[in-house]
Amino acid sequence: MSVYKQQRNNIFKTWVLIFIFIFLISIVCYGVGFITKNPLIGYFGFAISIGQSFIGYFFGGSLAISSAGGVQIDQKTEPEIYNIVENLSKIAGIPIPKIFISPDPSANAFACGRDPKHANICLNQGILELLDKNELEGVIAHELSHIKNRDILIMTLTMVLTSVITLITDIAFRSMFFSRNSDDNDNKSPIIFILYIVVLMISPIISAVISMAVSREREFLADATAITLTRYPGGLISALEKLYKSPIPTEHFSASTSHFYISPPKKTFGEKVSHLFSTHPKIEERILALREM
Repeated sequence: MSVYKQQRNNIFKTWVLIFIFIFLISIVCYGVGFITKNPLIGYFGFAISIGQSFIGYFFGGSLAISSAGGVQIDQKTEPEIYNIVENLSKIAGIPIPKIFISPDPSANAFACGRDPKHANICLNQGILELLDKNELEGVIAHELSHIKNRDILIMTLTMVLTSVITLITDIAFRSMFFSRNSDDNDNKSPIIFILYIVVLMISPIISAVISMAVSREREFLADATAITLTRYPGGLISALEKLYKSPIPTEHFSASTSHFYISPPKKTFGEKVSHLFSTHPKIEERILALREM
């Protein structure tokens, strides 16, 4: 897939994601309002979904950096890292993003923001200690590729919106059961009640699937784009091998931010099950694709 086609796809996926989010939150809150006999909750849910979409678009990048504990650096404080980012940004034809370093001891990194003019790169302290210069250039080129390919908007929105879906469904569960237990004369249809429980149960699953759907394909393209920037596949290949084998798990992440990172921030149970629910392709697949370039 070409870079330009990927950019168009990302814009389309962004609007689809926002639509699904607004629909899910609205129907969950409408259900709570129906069961609790308070229709205003439905309108409140619609307003919340619109507001969170706005927050995700304009402030999602800052929220991601804050959750990772990132501290901004510049040419004076970290000249070597800054120069790598500056040179690769010029080659990529994008503005120099803000650069942050997280004290997290794991070897990982991510990019976030809404567009190349409002982009951030965050490097964990562990990755600076693990990789040599060529490998670090490969990782930084990968993150700049996410910015160049405009992956960061869909990644950032996914983080904010999936978090809200999980929070809202949890609140809805509590409200629903509190209402049922406190109203002995409730005569609402049990079918509606059962359907609503199903919606509450599948909403977090849908948000997880959305996260996975926007993650795996973009990793392959970002790897390929990174090679066009560094002209040295060996650096990124070696970096990926080290990152995937690193025993230190990422500390500052959640299910809604795992798709940000260049390598899976946490190993899950079972290789097949892990891959099924992973936001990242297998390391063997990524390295094979790079070696075939």
